[in-house]
Amino acid sequence: MTSVLDRPQAATDGAASRRRLVVIGNGMAGARAVEEVLARGGGGQLDITMFGDEPYGNYNRIMLSHVLSGEASDADIFLNALPWYRENNITLHAGVRVERVDKFSKHVFAGDGRVVPYDVLIIATGSRSFLPPMDGLYTPSGSVRHGVFTFRTLDDTRRMVQFARQEHHRRAVVIGGGSPGLEAARGLQARGIDVAVVHSGSHATAILGKDRITGVRLRDKPDLDRDMVVVAAGIRPNVDVAVVSALAVERAIVVDDQLRVMDEEDIYAVGECVQHRGEVYGLVAPLWEQAAVLADHITGADRTAAYLGSGRSLLPASLAAPGIP
Repeated sequence: MTSVLDRPQAATDGAASRRRLVVIGNGMAGARAVEEVLARGGGGQLDITMFGDEPYGNYNRIMLSHVLSGEASDADIFLNALPWYRENNITLHAGVRVERVDKFSKHVFAGDGRVVPYDVLIIATGSRSFLPPMDGLYTPSGSVRHGVFTFRTLDDTRRMVQFARQEHHRRAVVIGGGSPGLEAARGLQARGIDVAVVHSGSHATAILGKDRITGVRLRDKPDLDRDMVVVAAGIRPNVDVAVVSALAVERAIVVDDQLRVMDEEDIYAVGECVQHRGEVYGLVAPLWEQAAVLADHITGADRTAAYLGSGRSLLPASLAAPGIP
């Protein structure tokens, strides 16, 4: 499903005098960066367009475990629902993925054929779930098997809830014993599912069953009889659009202390897709700090602001990053 929210016509008056800001990514990093830009008066300087893979507004991924457990509804976790974009004169292309950037002509090319020019570009493509190598993970056509889930998006969570509600699905295994894996286990247990946790993705060697999942084969241990598999074995930065567009990528998109992509004058990146001074961050607090520094530079509010690493950014005290919500 594709949703396009255009700004009201009246808000386009004088748009020719505003720079065009395009944001690739409508997750927590992209939306936070735009919030920081607006807080610095960027709405009067910039004509803002956002692209998001998911057909929704911006939501709090940290709260997905509460949706999984039934403690919160989908609506409870939205930070910026769809009306917020219109109210702030932002054009949102929801459910539309950007496939490449032409940094010479300054255009982004979307999967639906849309081509949008920019003066300033922010890449906030986040991360994706890592699927460790296991036999039986994919169908012959290459898709992930029915009954195997990642735990990263609202759609992932909805699919898990729907699957867990079926009477014949009562036993799950979570592969990955970090925080996301334990949160997934807790959420499923709250729905009456018997959950086993395999603490390392390398310990699971195969997903068993032909027509349906029947269990997981473990290294040096007996097979686990299960009918549902949740893979929470880590994340990897989403850098495909940067690689295709010949931007600087190592472990993630390489940025300087202003969050500007290396060797690019008008392209910035923020969040989990970013590599700064060799570090890649997967927490919310560094994301907030990065967004504030980036907004200072894009709007001109503070050209001296610098992101020096988590907890070390040169920011006024009033702009210090809040704790994880």
